[in-house]
Amino acid sequence: MPKLLPNSRILSQADVYRLLGRQTADDAFRNGWLKPCCFKQVPRGPQRRLFDLEALRRVEDRLLAGEYPGQTKQ
Repeated sequence: MPKLLPNSRILSQADVYRLLGRQTADDAFRNGWLKPCCFKQVPRGPQRRLFDLEALRRVEDRLLAGEYPGQTKQ
């Protein structure tokens, strides 16, 4: 059963991992399919990357169309 997308327009990286799966999300980040829309400052550690829900939907549409990040079209 597909996972339902949350109501929020901005998602954390953890949300993206939960919705796409860690390997698919990492491949989407690495190949430029999904880029952060903004960064959140935190007291300690690196900035948190936040992602736009519409960008996630575009990645999901490409995956449903049979594409995969990093694979060439045949």
